[in-house]
Amino acid sequence: MIGYLLRQVLALLAPVGLVWAALLVLTALLWRRRQRGFATAAGALVIFITVIGSTSVPGKLLGSLERPYAGLQLEALPAADAVVLLGGGGEASRYEVAGVHLTVAGDRLAMAAELMRLGKAPVLLLGGNAGTLDRRLVIEADIVKNLLTHWGVPADAMLSLGGNADTHDEALKVRALAREHGWHRVLLVTSANHMRRAAATVRHVGVEVTPVPCNFLTSVSTAESPWVPAVPGTDGFVKMGIWLHEQVGWLIYRRRGWLAPPPP
Repeated sequence: MIGYLLRQVLALLAPVGLVWAALLVLTALLWRRRQRGFATAAGALVIFITVIGSTSVPGKLLGSLERPYAGLQLEALPAADAVVLLGGGGEASRYEVAGVHLTVAGDRLAMAAELMRLGKAPVLLLGGNAGTLDRRLVIEADIVKNLLTHWGVPADAMLSLGGNADTHDEALKVRALAREHGWHRVLLVTSANHMRRAAATVRHVGVEVTPVPCNFLTSVSTAESPWVPAVPGTDGFVKMGIWLHEQVGWLIYRRRGWLAPPPP
């Protein structure tokens, strides 16, 4: 009980909890002064922060994107011409191993390495964006290649897709390599919440895809904690942000004609 109360006090001192508490006090003061319109607006914000930061709603929304890809058995995957690792799992760092900081999507790198260990394809294509560190251009695929080499993936079995602006850029480069080498099917590695859009994008450019989801962020894969009343925190906002990113991304890609219909 003491541990629970201490965690709530600490949560109140964090930015989300502090704003939530301030709005709660403001709502009460405005209501007491009979400024009911302003009190209602402030109270609505309190409810919004509570729902996103203290309930399972964000997890259920994000889980709806992950659930269709749950239950994959790696050993049962068919062999393919190449493994495609989409970017987003690592970023340049001065002090981490091989100069790579693993992001929230870092599971993608582990999944790609495991597929290569299992011999599911002879080549691994590395996606990702480009950025700068210490005034030096850094290609995500290049630093990820260094880390995967540390993990035992042969360097000569990996090809960089260079710097990319988005998933569509990566798909176009995969298509170019597929035509050059006569490849027909790839194993696509990305976060489960991103897989629907990613697979449809690669299929749209004419490459057959076998989805290999990973980086499950909800109770679809991880243990579900029992709900207890709590001060709102950041986790729900992170999940809600990812869910919104995918929903908006799907609409934008569909408007641009970058999506293929799902396979029968």
